[in-house]
Amino acid sequence: MNADIVLVVGGFDCNDGVNTRLIAWSLGKPTRSAESLGGPGVDIARAGALDVSAWAEAHFTIAIGGADVDDVTARVAALANELRDLSAIIIGLKGSAHTGMLIPTRTDCVEIPLESPWDSRLMNAHKTAVEIVVQREPWVYGAVTALYAAQALSLPAVLNLSAMLGQAAAPLNLLFDAATANLHQLVCGVYPDAPVALSKFILKAVDLTWYATGGGAPAGSAVAEANGWPDGAGNTLWKVNTLVGDYTDLDVTDFMGGSYALYANVRRDAGASPATIETPYGDAVAIEGTDLRRQLVGLVSLPCASVRGAATSTLRVTLCGDGTDYAYCNTLEIIPTPLVGWHHVTPASYADTLRFADGFVYADDVASLGYRTNDAELIALGGTLVITGESTAEAPTLAVTASAEYVPRWEQLPSL
Repeated sequence: MNADIVLVVGGFDCNDGVNTRLIAWSLGKPTRSAESLGGPGVDIARAGALDVSAWAEAHFTIAIGGADVDDVTARVAALANELRDLSAIIIGLKGSAHTGMLIPTRTDCVEIPLESPWDSRLMNAHKTAVEIVVQREPWVYGAVTALYAAQALSLPAVLNLSAMLGQAAAPLNLLFDAATANLHQLVCGVYPDAPVALSKFILKAVDLTWYATGGGAPAGSAVAEANGWPDGAGNTLWKVNTLVGDYTDLDVTDFMGGSYALYANVRRDAGASPATIETPYGDAVAIEGTDLRRQLVGLVSLPCASVRGAATSTLRVTLCGDGTDYAYCNTLEIIPTPLVGWHHVTPASYADTLRFADGFVYADDVASLGYRTNDAELIALGGTLVITGESTAEAPTLAVTASAEYVPRWEQLPSL
């Protein structure tokens, strides 16, 4: 019976077809739940499935035989030891593209039934049946699966995650290697849809429409910048020196509802005091230095308003100088949250590699929690990975190679 099922608890084979056979089994069903989600600013709450569900309870009935009574009980004891240690359980079906792994969180003690007819069978036929009851994590896990291996990128960039398998979002193991430069700052987040072009998230300031605060023609103008994205050629920065500044309205109507981090690649004249950039949903952010650097303007909920028909939802961004000296903006960058990132606060400090895995961020293979930005692990099931970053030196782009892998999650037995 069930000879085509693989069931291994740690090192114990529960269905070898000789001494053990699987009689009956149930993986249990994960409980689905949802919550309301929102963010700062003018919120539009949304409801969605959670990535973490309640524990599932799995049941397995195993027939165990042997040469004599003691042989049978020794096999049961061996199984009990694996369950006591909460060993991983491997299970799969013939014809499936996968076997899956269950991770137990607690188990019941294995008990040999000593009531008729099982006690008679144990003593006379040297056979018994035991039940395994396991509270387990809600997912069946597949093998580690690579999405990208040393993929050459020029940051900012996007990666398509639509090849991910499974039924539930899984943590991404991300590695970024700056082979010919260095990593001073890097942030990335997952947008739920895929594929999505980089132009949705990285907006060049000189391509936007600017207005003077209060109305009318803008006070500022476009200016060439050798370090401006995308290639340092031609006009790549918007500059303004007025105290009230210029503003631009970003069309965010078609962004999927959720929270986003707004970054700006900005600099100021040496004498500008202050030079600022802001949205209506937070305080003005002082532009820190005279080199182009990405600064967090704030967290926003997009879209900013519920609209119908031809109406649009817009996010206003205002850039201000000090009345004499200029503030400059190269790009406005909308990064989905939750996001992971790393930012060394010392201007000349950097890492050659950054890895986001196991709930940590590793800079050159050493855990680096002090410079972590927000979370250290992204969870995704498909979507688009949006990445931006910079080296210690000003440059239009940052060359890296990116690797990404994950462990697929299913609610029941995995199969293609």
